[in-house]
Amino acid sequence: MNSPTMKKLKVVWLCHFVSPEMKIWFDKPEQKQSAPWIDNLIQLFKNDNNIELHIVAPNVFNNKNISFSKDGIYYHFYTHYLNIIPRKIYNYFLFREITKFHSIKNRIHKIINSINPDIIHLHGAENPYYSVGILPFLSKSPTLVTIQGFVRLSVIPKSKRAAIVRNARVSIEDKILKKAEHFGVRVKYMEKLMLEINPKAKFHFHRYITDTPALVKDKNLESKYDCVFFARIVKDKGIEDLLEAISKIKNNIPEVSLAVIGPVSGLYKNYLLNKCNKLNITKNVSFLGFLPTESDVYKVASTAKVSVLPTYHEIISGTIVHSMFLKIPVVAYNVGGIPEVNDEVESVFLVEKHDIEGLANKILLLLESESLRNKLAETAFNTANKMFITDVKSDILNAYNKIIS
Repeated sequence: MNSPTMKKLKVVWLCHFVSPEMKIWFDKPEQKQSAPWIDNLIQLFKNDNNIELHIVAPNVFNNKNISFSKDGIYYHFYTHYLNIIPRKIYNYFLFREITKFHSIKNRIHKIINSINPDIIHLHGAENPYYSVGILPFLSKSPTLVTIQGFVRLSVIPKSKRAAIVRNARVSIEDKILKKAEHFGVRVKYMEKLMLEINPKAKFHFHRYITDTPALVKDKNLESKYDCVFFARIVKDKGIEDLLEAISKIKNNIPEVSLAVIGPVSGLYKNYLLNKCNKLNITKNVSFLGFLPTESDVYKVASTAKVSVLPTYHEIISGTIVHSMFLKIPVVAYNVGGIPEVNDEVESVFLVEKHDIEGLANKILLLLESESLRNKLAETAFNTANKMFITDVKSDILNAYNKIIS
């Protein structure tokens, strides 16, 4: 423990999140929770006598510059689009993308300079509406960039406008990953990808906090759905492949049911509904939308027999980790860092990418055997506890000290 005369370690987190606590502060109960792993991590650093933690994040509630402290943590929320222009127009003409997020970068630069931190910790290089703020500091300040995902791996959109948005994100992500030196990683696959981008990268292992162990699936809970999909509802998360797999399973189980949970654009949802209609599975699929909190997602997911995530690319999906802790057996594509959960023992069923027939067969195998579901779920739960329960705070502080020294 630091003595009273020792200087606190001053840390800035660049991130984006919406927590239940923030919804109370801003009186916006309707705002959806996002990036819950950041909120879980914040809880570890509240009222810490050795750390002065400053969180710099976009103000998604009222888009104003607001700073305050709570429970020993300093919050600095900034405007992330120009209030003088109606937001719909601002977004339609892609002002942020066209200007390379220049105004946001300057705003964050001023905030961080006023704090004068010992180290800056960026949580995710793929989101330029905050990650762009680290660029001016990469060559002159101690920094840690924790990898959340790689937008460069996402499917290139057919829409010209969507492609511009993606390319702007990739461009800034690329600058950060090539220029930064220290990276937070949580699976070996992250190191492999990063070394291809930046051969001089140095790695610091740390997990994010998951609160799912307290919400293990109740074995007495009545199953409401056969399958559940909970993730962002986009093409490269494999939702279309899953719908086709459900249509095949329906030949064996006519009443097979699928719950789809997550955010989706209105246009894409209509496309998926039409696809369900063509596949004759409209009555088999329930689109439940973006639920308010992570806990709400777990409660619904726990009523399913099988969790399915046929994502086309993935580091290590929170959907899979949470399902393992919830004792819901998992079927996924054999991509990215997902196979690492099977390094010691088969903990999830894996299928080669785009093998829809294989996907349907693995799901069907689990749906038809309760004993197999229970066995896989128990194995996965034990693996999750071994792989993902670590002293996250110590790992992060050790990384800070190594980087600063």
